[in-house]
Amino acid sequence: MLRHTRKPWSGSASAGRMRGRATVLGEHDLSAMLDIVRPLTVRSGNLRGGRTMRWQKVTTSVWLFRDSCNIYAVAGPDGMIVINAGTGLWLEHLDELPAPVRAVLCTHFFRDHSAGAVEAARRGIEIRAPYWEQEQFADPLGLFQRRKTYIIYDNLWDLFSPIEPVPVADWLLDYDTTTPPGGIAFTVIPTPGVTIGAISLICNVDGQKICFCGEAIHSPGRLARVAPLQYDYNDLNGAVNVIYSARELRKAAPDVLAPSLGDPILANTDAALELLEQNIRATLAPRPAYDELIEFLDVPPLTKVTDHVYQAAVGHASTWFVISASGKVLSIDYGYNMSVVRPSYAYPRHRRALLHSVDALREQFGVKGIDVALISHFHDDHVVGVPMLQRLFGTRCWAAENFAHILADPTGYNFPCTWPEPINVEPQPLGEPIQWAEYTFTLKPISGHTRWASLIAFEADGKRFMATGDQYFFFEGDTVDGAMPPMHNHVYRNGTEVDSLADSNRIVNDFQPEIILPGHGGAYETNESFFKGIELYARQYTDIHRSTMPLADDQPHFNVDSRAAWLEPYRTHMDTAEEIALRAIVRNPMPHASQLAVRLVGPSSWPGSSATVTAEPRAETPIDLTIKPLAGTICKRHPIALELTADGRPFGQVAEALVTIGHPVF
Repeated sequence: MLRHTRKPWSGSASAGRMRGRATVLGEHDLSAMLDIVRPLTVRSGNLRGGRTMRWQKVTTSVWLFRDSCNIYAVAGPDGMIVINAGTGLWLEHLDELPAPVRAVLCTHFFRDHSAGAVEAARRGIEIRAPYWEQEQFADPLGLFQRRKTYIIYDNLWDLFSPIEPVPVADWLLDYDTTTPPGGIAFTVIPTPGVTIGAISLICNVDGQKICFCGEAIHSPGRLARVAPLQYDYNDLNGAVNVIYSARELRKAAPDVLAPSLGDPILANTDAALELLEQNIRATLAPRPAYDELIEFLDVPPLTKVTDHVYQAAVGHASTWFVISASGKVLSIDYGYNMSVVRPSYAYPRHRRALLHSVDALREQFGVKGIDVALISHFHDDHVVGVPMLQRLFGTRCWAAENFAHILADPTGYNFPCTWPEPINVEPQPLGEPIQWAEYTFTLKPISGHTRWASLIAFEADGKRFMATGDQYFFFEGDTVDGAMPPMHNHVYRNGTEVDSLADSNRIVNDFQPEIILPGHGGAYETNESFFKGIELYARQYTDIHRSTMPLADDQPHFNVDSRAAWLEPYRTHMDTAEEIALRAIVRNPMPHASQLAVRLVGPSSWPGSSATVTAEPRAETPIDLTIKPLAGTICKRHPIALELTADGRPFGQVAEALVTIGHPVF
């Protein structure tokens, strides 16, 4: 890994205030060293109708109103577009603007920036807000109900959300260009920092590129507040994101930075952002654990495996690229950008997908995007970026037919790590050759880490490759009887059976891969110790579970993962109460053909259907059922259950699903 050397500012030590290994520069140091033009100071004093003007010009077409945050109004051909909403005080001064306000664009959800959006919407003004902050804007009541208020170790400022839902007309997607009513095009730049989902908005007016950057910067080298950067507990994760965002803004090269707190920066914006990175590095200097995270920002984006196979260097889960002679790229998985630090608590709103590696692929191979994303398994850290790739580049998504349905309709399932965005996926057959460019891929079903996964086998550059997802990992250190020491990585709720590892190993041994592309970590060549290692893993796994659970061939059981059944869809959301159709997938726990009796159970006023079927030994059998909520029912995430009896033996309520009726958000 590239090591980045911290260098203090080249000025004298006495010019700044020393903090650990780096120097924090003061405002006077800035002016002397960088010759930065002073930020704009807006003073009121103009009169209209005997009243002091509250809106003040920043540029010919941009006005500023001092509310709880800066409110900017941009004049477009069809009206004014306002950035952020503050308390809404600015709504009482619309007559001072040269044209009606048509839209409000929010940079992040904090109440001192968003509360006025509700009143603006009531007045017929269209509201647009960051895509990754949908929960805070659209369902703050649900967020407050779900949010811990005792024993809090996740200290994100999500309690600073609006206190009532904001009627958002459209969500602002990262990297998109959006043209709201008013007629000006804005480019959405992801700038995580004080919030994970924060954005900046860039437009061209008056011959200048103006960036409305929210709290990404306050003034040269400074933020308005550092406290929101503490995402978890005693950490400063968000500070790394501030550096990432400052670099993204520097790449955009705006002429003007218009922060939501602080004064507009009218010149030398690059120097202002560079100084912000310098000061944030100084802030993190006493926290050496962040050194490696900062270094991710400087790591070369691609790691070569062979001439036509590369790895994304900053992917949280490993992302692999196969390059065709025609210049097209196939990606095996496409997960999180590790340059951005996320909180430890895995709500979808904290799991933002950001582009990585695409610029490097374009520079090195001249590609315009990613042609196909071939997915190893359905987990969020392997697929989170796929919807973004599809939106930006028209990327096709291929996944094995044994789990493609989970990607296409995630609302239907409650398996760990399921990503909630539906993906337009093309199911691929198992065990048959799949052609892409000059390469042939074969997908084989596996279970262990998860039963909804596939091994991906192909040949490139004269080598046999196998992408194994998260199936196999090994501890570093000496071999055990010639075997690499296996890390036990099975997750029971993902679905795993007593023969999972043995079945998987047979596929690997048949193909005899020369290079493994794991789901996390770098590529490695196989040798005898690898094959002995996977055999050791299978043997340990089987022995452990057969010795600790009643899994004999003649015993009733629901296999290693103890999952007796599940219901599809897991989540049902409807406006008014009506009959709900569900499919139960039910396991026969018996070693012989059995009569399985099932029924759906809800509140006493919800009649549920029942059914009896004959199931083969240990088979999983689909059974269609219905339940009818009482007319007029309004509920949120109300559980219903599946009751199971096998050959007269009751097993109780073995699976559940959730129902929301009459609420706008599930």
